[in-house]
Amino acid sequence: MRRKTLFHLVPEGWAVLVGLAAVFFVLNAVAGFWAACPALLLMLLAVLYFRDSPRNVPAEPLAIIAPVDGKVIHRRECYDPFLDREAIRLSLRVGLLANYLIRSPVEGTVVELSGEAVENLDGCASYIRTDEGDHVVMVIREGRLFGLRPCRGNYGERVGQGRCCGMRRLARRVDLYLPVNSRVEVELGDSVRGGACVLAKLVHKPNAQRDPDENAAA
Repeated sequence: MRRKTLFHLVPEGWAVLVGLAAVFFVLNAVAGFWAACPALLLMLLAVLYFRDSPRNVPAEPLAIIAPVDGKVIHRRECYDPFLDREAIRLSLRVGLLANYLIRSPVEGTVVELSGEAVENLDGCASYIRTDEGDHVVMVIREGRLFGLRPCRGNYGERVGQGRCCGMRRLARRVDLYLPVNSRVEVELGDSVRGGACVLAKLVHKPNAQRDPDENAAA
């Protein structure tokens, strides 16, 4: 899934830039160039914030990539209420000047997520199932996406590892629920770059694949 951009800027960014440009020209005409300089500075910051900058995604098919720029604030085994399983939860605090985009941690298919945990969630979540049968849930717990999910595409749509899948908007914290046998590659306090840093690696053992849907059917 690739979001449309113009000169590598997301659509929301162009709306902000047009507004700031109008403010700049009005202030420049009324009060002079120096009075309009703050608007010019804000335009520069907006370009940096809304830019879909290319990221060098590690060539590791089983790697779990950071979805946002931020810092690791939580890593431990826990109960995953969304898929009713034991899991590892990694939490990232999004940086104040972090990129505007959310990137998919793995390659796979976006699957519909339902149940009591979703209904009671003060935030939003997306569920991605990889081609190898692994299950990753990405949750926004602080901040808002204005009614959208982290992965904005339709259910059944594919997302690419480390590729843009949505916009973070006011999101301030992202939680990832990973298979419990994943090998975590980061420590608490580590700074990570969305689409470029490996958070963990999926570990596959013969006959060890666990599918929540299959378990439920059994």
